[in-house]
Amino acid sequence: MAVSMVRPRCICTLFALFAGVSDAVDLTRGFPYPPDTRPQGCRKYKRKDFANHSVSIVIPWLAEKWTHMENTMKAILHFTPDELVEEYIWISDGNADSKETELKALSPKVKVFAFQERQGLIRAKMKGVEMATAPVLVFLEAHVIPNKHWLQHILYRVVENPKALAMPTLDGIPQDNWHAYRPMPPGHWRYEWNFNLIYTNPGDLIRNDGPEPYTSPGTSGGIFAMRKDWFQKLGLFDKGMKEWGGDHMELTMKVWRCGGRIEIVPCSRVGHLFRDPGHRPYEVEVNTVVYNYKRLAELWAKDHLDYFYKMKPEAVAMKLTGMDQVIKNYEMLEQELQCKDLDWYLENVDHEMAWEKDRICHPYAANSDPIKCKGKLVPGRWTITQTIPVADYQRRKKAADERLLEPKEEL
Repeated sequence: MAVSMVRPRCICTLFALFAGVSDAVDLTRGFPYPPDTRPQGCRKYKRKDFANHSVSIVIPWLAEKWTHMENTMKAILHFTPDELVEEYIWISDGNADSKETELKALSPKVKVFAFQERQGLIRAKMKGVEMATAPVLVFLEAHVIPNKHWLQHILYRVVENPKALAMPTLDGIPQDNWHAYRPMPPGHWRYEWNFNLIYTNPGDLIRNDGPEPYTSPGTSGGIFAMRKDWFQKLGLFDKGMKEWGGDHMELTMKVWRCGGRIEIVPCSRVGHLFRDPGHRPYEVEVNTVVYNYKRLAELWAKDHLDYFYKMKPEAVAMKLTGMDQVIKNYEMLEQELQCKDLDWYLENVDHEMAWEKDRICHPYAANSDPIKCKGKLVPGRWTITQTIPVADYQRRKKAADERLLEPKEEL
């Protein structure tokens, strides 16, 4: 079988939506001022609603444009209540210039840590968690424009449910126009069987034009709020993963399968610069990403490895190192938190992935190989030529919703 193409965070369908946008935006505040894309009916919160919860905002970065970083920080400061923030933690991942002087000039709450050599996104995030002093972690990226009341709405979800991972709705900033801003179409985050991250809306049933949060089978992994004690209890992240890729999948599996939930909050909006691999400011080694995916598959998809390896045949021969301790940690976590298996996740959370399990195909396999795709791939996808019928999705989701109740227990 031919080696597969890797698109670690495959959001191809979004690039077409945001390309060529030329909206005029207000720059008088020192950053591209976004339109208010929140739905009607969003609640207004008071300080008492947060029960003394404050946040540490962690922003890892590598080879970003200073314009993007400066605008990101200015937008955060403009739209974020100062009393809710303990610190802004910028982690420089081996950059020649950590921009410490410039960043600290923007706010006295800025802290900067600089790795002398590139450690990768995963270790940069973990360093930020180590430095954080607030009870709630908020991860952002260095190329975003947060919108009105973005923090209050995701923070309240974490206050309400200590085991929630709350995501804002990620509005789109086109990769060729930093000064444009488009509302995200309705949908949720999830994965293909090659572990690509995708954004889908089965049957166009998902709506984000109302204020109510809704569950998502997965998370993009870079922009979310989560209690620090819950993050640490889940043992995030696997220190054996390298540089970039896989953190979103590990987050998803641990949160959903070990007693938590992932939510998208329509009243929280953050504009995100969506970039394809050609516009990324740093190199990502494809085999490094596949290596990380294999580590996750061997733990979290151990009863479904055949499906993963059909889509990632190049991973079969890869040798994993340091897995003994990882397996031990996994078994301890599984026992302590009564973590569910992948079948539970497929039955109760990701109905599309469950349906696709026996319909996956490989676009680059030999023509004689039974796994070879027999038709055109679904746009923006790499493992299927058809999508779940609406009626089937509705039936599966209705049954799962009746089984699942929102967890209320404290940590």
